Amino acid sequence: MSSEADIARVKYFRNTVYGHAEKASVDDATFKLYWQDSKDAYVRLGGPAYGVAIDDLKNECMDPVFEEHYRQLLKEWKRDNDNMKDKLDDIDRKLEELMKASTSTPLPKDVEEPTELIEWIRQLYQTCEGRLSPFPWCEEFNFDLSVIFTKPTIVRLDKTRRTAAEQVTSITGVFKPHSGISKPRTVLIEGEPGMGKTTYCQKVVYDWANGQETDPSFSEIKLVLLLKCHDLSGDIWEAIDDQLLPRNIDEKAKENFFKYINANQSQVLLILDGLDEAPSNYKKIFSDLVESRELPKCHIILTSRQEGSVTISKFCDTLFQIEGFTSKNSHNYIMHYFKDLEAQGQNLLKDIEQNIELGELIVNPLFTAMLCLVYEDLEGGLPLSRIQLYLEITECILKRFCQKQGLSHNNDNLTEVFKEELEQLGSIALKALRKDKMHIEDCEFPGTTGKSPLFEFLSVQSNSSKRRSHTCYRFSPKSFQEFFAGLYLSDQILKGETDFETLLANERQNLKSLEPVLLFTVGVICHRSENGALSLLCIIIKNANFFKNHVLQNFYLYFALKCIGECSTEDSGLRSQMINLLGTNLELQELVITDGSFLTKLFVEALQVNNTLKLLSIMVSFLGDQFIVSLANMLRVNKTLTLVHFMTNGIVIAHGVQQLADSLMDSKTLNDLMLSGNAWGNDTVRILAGYLKRSVSLSSFHLIFSDIGDAGATALTEVLRTNTTLNCLGLCRNPGIGNPGVISLCEALKVNTTLSSLNLSGTGISDAGVLSLVEVLKTNASSLTSLLLSDIKISHQSLKSIAEVLRVNSTLKDLKFEGNKVGVGGTKLIAESLKVNTTLTLLSLSRNNIKAKCGRLFSDSLKVNGTLESLTLAENALGSRGARLLSEGLRVNTSLRHLDLSGNSIGNEGAESIAETIRVNASLTSLKLKENNIGDPGANKVSEALKDNVSLEKLDLSGNAIGTAGAESIAEALKSNVTLTFLQLAHNVIGDNGAQSLCEALKKNATLTTLDVCNNDIHSAGAQAFDELQGHNNTLKVVTLILNNIGDLGDHEDQEFNEVPIGSFSSFPFSSDFSLRCTDQGSFDVVVSKETLMLPQQ
Repeated sequence: MSSEADIARVKYFRNTVYGHAEKASVDDATFKLYWQDSKDAYVRLGGPAYGVAIDDLKNECMDPVFEEHYRQLLKEWKRDNDNMKDKLDDIDRKLEELMKASTSTPLPKDVEEPTELIEWIRQLYQTCEGRLSPFPWCEEFNFDLSVIFTKPTIVRLDKTRRTAAEQVTSITGVFKPHSGISKPRTVLIEGEPGMGKTTYCQKVVYDWANGQETDPSFSEIKLVLLLKCHDLSGDIWEAIDDQLLPRNIDEKAKENFFKYINANQSQVLLILDGLDEAPSNYKKIFSDLVESRELPKCHIILTSRQEGSVTISKFCDTLFQIEGFTSKNSHNYIMHYFKDLEAQGQNLLKDIEQNIELGELIVNPLFTAMLCLVYEDLEGGLPLSRIQLYLEITECILKRFCQKQGLSHNNDNLTEVFKEELEQLGSIALKALRKDKMHIEDCEFPGTTGKSPLFEFLSVQSNSSKRRSHTCYRFSPKSFQEFFAGLYLSDQILKGETDFETLLANERQNLKSLEPVLLFTVGVICHRSENGALSLLCIIIKNANFFKNHVLQNFYLYFALKCIGECSTEDSGLRSQMINLLGTNLELQELVITDGSFLTKLFVEALQVNNTLKLLSIMVSFLGDQFIVSLANMLRVNKTLTLVHFMTNGIVIAHGVQQLADSLMDSKTLNDLMLSGNAWGNDTVRILAGYLKRSVSLSSFHLIFSDIGDAGATALTEVLRTNTTLNCLGLCRNPGIGNPGVISLCEALKVNTTLSSLNLSGTGISDAGVLSLVEVLKTNASSLTSLLLSDIKISHQSLKSIAEVLRVNSTLKDLKFEGNKVGVGGTKLIAESLKVNTTLTLLSLSRNNIKAKCGRLFSDSLKVNGTLESLTLAENALGSRGARLLSEGLRVNTSLRHLDLSGNSIGNEGAESIAETIRVNASLTSLKLKENNIGDPGANKVSEALKDNVSLEKLDLSGNAIGTAGAESIAEALKSNVTLTFLQLAHNVIGDNGAQSLCEALKKNATLTTLDVCNNDIHSAGAQAFDELQGHNNTLKVVTLILNNIGDLGDHEDQEFNEVPIGSFSSFPFSSDFSLRCTDQGSFDVVVSKETLMLPQQ
């Protein structure tokens, strides 16, 4: 190693650690990695004599006196920097104001300042938007927007992942610049009903009307236009006229006002409240506004529920989510409300702390306000059951109604007294929910007078339209709409007028949106009849078992658990019966849980008596000790589970881990255990090692993405010395495991004769650790057949060692060696070894900086190697030349079955070379060419080759800029190809014409079972073609259309499959991989969008 190389290494280390540091210190594990990387270079530069001194540096600390002086100096620097930053920000703001003043465009000569109209609009907001009266049954509860004392939480979201980025600190802080957007113009605020979206809009216009101070990022707004989307009519200009301008305005003044808006767009704020409530024909108007085709300089704020703004959100500059009250917000609101009755407020908070469901409900500001009002009427004390709480609230509201009307109630059961009216209300509520309507028109209440108790549960929505004289109502909060709909359905079921099983079948298109209603339905029936609740649960479980589609299976299971949770607070005996009923009747064989809202602990309890589930994967963080104990209790008695995988972060206590280890000893069926998450550390591994030493059934153990280090790996060493059943050990993504840990494992591997697979990818090992592994693999006694060593920090010396192993080892069949900077030199070593190797069947070298010239090296190896069956070279730099060189060897090779060249920029020329290969190659069954920019010419070449190919079964051409012409070429090939079963065309641009061409070809194709065309600019015409295809193809099982703008397919009467709205993948409690889910009826599943899954009739 030259001095120049070491100096370069130290410079690299300095830049890595200091030049890009985000904080002043690092954790011990990171420091050890840095030290390991740099120590040897320091010793070589300083000479062996300095070795000890350099070692001492590792643990040296600064003199305390100097350290304190240094800290003070850093604080002074920081203070000076902060002061300078504040001054620069102030200068920047003043400069921006000066620039605005100097560049402001005077009004055109034919436009006058509409001072009177602007003042009219201010007064309109002050009068109509200044007060909130959410509950008609409590007229005294109303307040001025200027004195709101608790505000809901508003968080800016990262648009790509929809994760929280930062919290908004002021009501007008939504136009604050952020990464990538220096001057946001369009803002979308999403939130569930009742969270405060409309109140936010009212507050913004009310503050503007009263000249309140705004956030510095808020432009100097001269005019604010608030439009309520529910009342929209005509175009945007007609809507402004209808909702904001005086009735008697003359045409000249109106024309001048509109010209003023156009001339001063940058100083106009347009607020569109409730996109999801607008007529469907307004989508184009909203798109034109956010895409700058209409009023391109105007500032715009839009509000909506998430499901109503999916297509608009991607065009908005900034995305926010209004999250309602935090626990602190709720606490502050309650204590402020009971400021004169502090003891009562404290009692309410105690009741909330003891009731998990209440804690979830008070996130909604409206529900919190209502709870405070009702708590006074109940004179303290809340029921534990959610159903009982809603019934009690209903009783309170009806009592208030009787008092207002002078009616005697004598403590009667008013829900029964007004049963007919409540049924009418529930029926209306259900109809609106089925149509996804928030507003209910007054015409929905025929023959009902204003003195009916129905209107106590509905808030009147002010009519902002001067043209249409009508009254609208809505439930406050929305959960009451769902409750009354559920109350209505429960009455229908108990009276025998509605069959629950038929109801579920008829509502398949609305299952997700009506889930809260159905939950209330079960809850009310449970409140009235335990046997009735058990009967309904049987029907739900029956549906979970019946449907072959995994999404519906999992939906019904999730719903069954929520029903048990809903009914559990009523009676603990009933809870046990329902859990036992679920466990004994459930027939699923595998389940993957990915959502934290899934009632995991409850489900694990049910598995104690289940005898069908074999695979359980729980990918949810922070499961906690109670869950681990529950899991242990289940594993102790369950007789069918063979694979368990669960992830947990945080801290787990030793007692819980010991219980898990003890239960695993009792399990005779479990043979695959995978644990992940930072909760698993060295101490927990030591406990689990005690079980692993004695286990006689476990064959596979994975501990991944955990917090274990060398001590944990050493603990597993004893397992390998004594265990005789374990054949797979996975320790990937554990950077704390370094050379000492791996060396210990290797010592044990010298005597172990059963382990066949070892995964050390993403650990902290380097050359010394690799050398130890190599020594083991060189011995004939090694039993390892599969080795995963990706993403480790090694030098060229380790590459030589690995290549040497491939020459002499006679047991290794699979080697994954990805992300290790193999380069040309390393490739040459490995390729030469492949010429003499006779055992390796799988080799994966993705992300290894393999260049074009390496194509020749692999080509030469493939010409003589007769055992390799799978070769993965994805995400390298082969290019078209590398693909051409590689193809020469592929044409004569007869052993390779799988080839992955994804992400190699081979282009259409490289695709042509590969196409010539598959035209003559008769052994390749799987080919992946995704993200290679082959375009239509490349797709055409591959398609022509498919007409002659006799072996290829799986082909991946995703992300290749393939358009309509390319799709038409592929379609032609499908007409005659008889081997292809799986085709990936995702993330291309085939459009409607391409989709239609594929469908025409598939009417003749009898072999393809899976087709993925997601994100392909397919609209309703293309989706319609797939709909019609179902009657002409009996082999295709899955078509994936996710991320296409397909619109509404519900208009045609002969639709053979229904829609199951599922909100979004993040809101569904199961894996988002909905592909490869086949049915037994011959029709196929069509995944349509993030919002809708098209399913065959069952």
